[in-house]
Parts: sequence; C-alpha cells; structure tokens
Amino acid sequence: MTTLPTTLAMIAASITVTTAFSVQNADLNNDGIVDGIDLVSVTSNLGQACDGDCPADLNNDGIINTSDIMELMQQWGEVEGFVAEQAQSATITPTDSSDSSIEDKRDLSWQGQDPVLLDAIYYDQYTEFFSHGGFNRWNTAKEYNQGEHVQSWAAENNIAVQPMVYGSVDWDHDNNLTEEDKTNFAIWLDEYVPADYEGPLCLDLEGQWWGMLDTTNQAVMDTVINVYLEHLEVAKSLRPNAKIGFWGFPKKTHTNPNIQTASVDRLLSACTAIFPDVYEWNPGGNDSARLQLHVERAMEMVHGQTPVYAQTSPRYKTSSTSPRYLHDQAEFMRDQVHSSLNAVWTDAYGKEHRIQGIALWDAYTYVSQFTEGWSGMTLDERKALWNDLDLMHVDFLTEMKTLVDVASAAASARRSSAQQNSDEAAAVEAAAVEAAAQVAAAQAAAEAAAAERQRQKSRLVKQLNSTKVRFAQSSNSYRKSAASYSKNRKSWSQAKRAFSKAKRKYSKGSKGYKRALAQYKKSRKNVQRASRSFRKNRTSYRAARVAMNNAKSTWKQANATWSQTAQQEQTLLASN
Repeated sequence: MTTLPTTLAMIAASITVTTAFSVQNADLNNDGIVDGIDLVSVTSNLGQACDGDCPADLNNDGIINTSDIMELMQQWGEVEGFVAEQAQSATITPTDSSDSSIEDKRDLSWQGQDPVLLDAIYYDQYTEFFSHGGFNRWNTAKEYNQGEHVQSWAAENNIAVQPMVYGSVDWDHDNNLTEEDKTNFAIWLDEYVPADYEGPLCLDLEGQWWGMLDTTNQAVMDTVINVYLEHLEVAKSLRPNAKIGFWGFPKKTHTNPNIQTASVDRLLSACTAIFPDVYEWNPGGNDSARLQLHVERAMEMVHGQTPVYAQTSPRYKTSSTSPRYLHDQAEFMRDQVHSSLNAVWTDAYGKEHRIQGIALWDAYTYVSQFTEGWSGMTLDERKALWNDLDLMHVDFLTEMKTLVDVASAAASARRSSAQQNSDEAAAVEAAAVEAAAQVAAAQAAAEAAAAERQRQKSRLVKQLNSTKVRFAQSSNSYRKSAASYSKNRKSWSQAKRAFSKAKRKYSKGSKGYKRALAQYKKSRKNVQRASRSFRKNRTSYRAARVAMNNAKSTWKQANATWSQTAQQEQTLLASN
C-alpha cells in the first residue's frame, strides 16, 4: 500500500488560499477549488506511470509522484476566474460536531455487561484468505501449530478472538475499493465471522489515509472520512449485528486537548464500536495516566453510546522501524491494562461508563523479521522461537484475565448496589402506599362502629397498622441481608480458593500473592459485616412478626362482640 507522508498532508491542511499557474490545472474535479478532494485524487494514484491523458500528472513529467503533490500545493484554494458551467452538488457530507451526531436509536444492549478479554494476536495462519503472506507463511504456521499454547489457554478460559481485518475492505491494498475487493472481504467474513456475530469486528485501515486523519483542514478530513465510511458501510451491510470500527480510532491526536484536529464526529457516529489503542513507545516510563485519559476521552467522544474495546500490545519501537522490542510485563500491565480498566467517564446524568473489552495484539511476523539467521533455521528451530513468544503471550493473557475478572467483580458489585438502592426505594414507596390504604380502611371501619367503641377500635386499628408496617420493613431488610450474606459467603469462598491457588503459584510478598491476600481479607471482612447485619435483621424480623401476630390476636378478640364490623375486619386482615 502506498503511504502518503504525513508532512505533505499537514502542508495541505495548513494552506488556505494560494493562486498559482502550472502546466496543468490542479482542480481535477472542476469545482472551482483546489482542495482535499483533488489531493486524494493525486495521492490515490502515486507511482502510476502516465501514457496519454493523465490529469493527476500535474507537471507532465510522465509519472504521478510527490512533485505533483507539491504542484497541487502551489495551486491550493479557489481557482482564479473560475465560472461554473452548471450547479455543482456537494460531494462531502457536512460535519456535525454536536452531541446529536450519535445515533438516537443505537443498540445499547451491551451496556451493563462485564468487560471481556479478547485475543487479537495476528497468527500467520490468518493470512490464508488474505491477499498477502503466501502459501508458505500460512501453511507452515498451520503445520507447526503456531500459537497453540495461547489458543489452548483461550479455549480453556473462554477467551474469544477479536477478528482483525488488515487493510479493511481494500483487499489488494491499492487504495481503490472495487467489487472484487468486496467479494474477497465477504469470503473472509464467511470463513471467520458467523453471519449472526454480535461481537467486535476491527477494521485496520491505515496506509496513506492514517496520517491525514490528523489534519486541521475540515475539507481534507471530510474527504478522508468518506473513504473510511465506504469501508464501514460494506462491513456493516455484511455483518449488521457486529460492533464495527477501526483500529486505533479515535487516535491519540483526537483525544489530546493540546492538539486541534478537524472534527471526526461524523465517522465516530457511524462506528458501532471504537478501538482506541494504548500502545506506547516509552519503555521504562510511566504512561498510565496519559493512556487512561486517552481512553476516557474516547468514551466521552462517543457520549458513552458506543462500546469501547481498548487495544494493547507488548511491542514497542525506538525508531521508525517496526516494533521489534517487548515491554516488561509489569510495565505493560500498569501502562496499558490497568489504565484501560480504570478508565471511567461520567455523563451529565451521573452515569459511569467504562470499556467493554480489552484485546492483546502481537504479530508472529516480527519473529522472522527480527531474528538473526532466520532464513537459515530449520522449521523446528523456528517452531521453538514461536513457542517462546507463545508462552510469553500466555503469561500476559493470564495476568490480564486476572485483572479483567477483578474488574468484572467490581462491575457486578456496582450493579448489585444500584439494584439494592432501587429496591429500597420501591419498598419504602410500597410501604407508604400500603400504610395509607390501611389507614383509610381503619377510618371507614371507625365511622361505622358504635360511638362507645370508637376509641378502642381506633387504638387497635392503629396498633395493627403500625405492626404491619414494621413487619413489612423488617421482612424486606431481612430478605436483603440474607441475600447479601449468601452472596458474600460465595465471594469469600471464591477468594479463599483464589488465595490458595496464589499461595501455590506465587512467592510470599509477590504482587500476585499480595493481590490475592488483599482480596481474601476484603471478602472475609465483607462476609463478617454481612453476617452481623443478617443476624441483626433476623432478630428484628422475628420481633416484628411476634408483635404483628399479637396485634392480630388482640384485634380478633375485640371483634368477637362486634358483628357489625365483621366486614371491616376481613378487609384489614385479608392482606396478611
């Protein structure tokens, strides 16, 4: 895929009005303005030799190259003396940067679910249906079971694969989306992604377009967004239930308040998922706060209405080459995993939003790229190196799963707390309604009673109502405390088992040991507190029940001689 240098894109974005004449007019679409649309026409054909009519060869040197881009820069802006032959229709959809840009009828059924861990590792087997890689790459990987340890571990731990489409729908990576590309993309989907798939589907469209997403020029940005939207709509039409977006989008430049790019809201509103990356090239440094803020601002950009899947990688690079180095596991967990799981954005209604999932990405192609003497190695020697990376991935994923499980437990606790608050409010309201109804019934009975019995009857009715209210309240508290005690006992049992495993797996004083011990102590404290609350509420419940039964007995005895009030008695006691 041809890559447009970012510097040239920034030049295009920064120029406002320039009038110049060259051998050939740079207004390629004849709309009177040399702008981002014309720039894309040139960059989409970079490297093409021209024989005959070739409008994008602005300097007429026989090839479309960076010289033509520079020539276009000289002509950027309105074309002097331009007269339109007929009314032109807009080719770029206006950008809407308001909050209403997020679709009102978006599927929100994913909200409230626990975060998930995803395997996004790029195994060479996956290149079988891609246009790149070749037979030897995918077939050898299949024959020698590349990634077998992670895949076995993932199956045992119910860890799903995050489908990644490299080059997105542009199957041959030539920057020209054809029907053949769409057909090949559909074939790949049918092979790897079920038709009713509802999980994340990540399109990786970088190349020449990636750098242009940093532009400050809205016309250029809208042109690039149109390209991304074309890919996105193809994918959504084939897998309408999937949560689809682009790797690394929104970019760190979009979430950095110190960098002002043109608006990308139109693309954000079209994505049904976003996949911001938390990669970092700063080994030894603490980037957790910066990356957590990146994820939080990404959630804010979609107003909490689109699921967020954070993309992590153990790789980093120290130059313009590919990422050949691997982060220390502790630094990776702190900077990329903890920061993503800790990210929280609170909306205007006080609702908290967190990531929907977190994926680990790496590629086995780096093993061959950065291993000296690879070409002379036997396949068994290569397999041994693959296994080293594979086992490292298992270690990383295992610790990631531990952190995701902790985050899931916290999410469950938040849901339980919210439900408890809701139940308590409903119980108070129900008790108030019930009490009001009983008072009304007592008043009706009092009006029908004989005058000489009025004071005694009123006292008994009020006593009965009071005991019923207390009983209803204590019964509700008793049930809730019983449920809380049962839940905390279960959590404590799980924590004890986890601690037992940790004692066998980790040395005393290690992070894993301390983390399991802390969780064990916390669970034990919670179950003790729940036990005390349970016993207290049980005693209150029993006392309230005795009081209510005594009140009922007194009421019945008093009514033995009140035949004229039998109807009112049945009404009062029917609900008990």
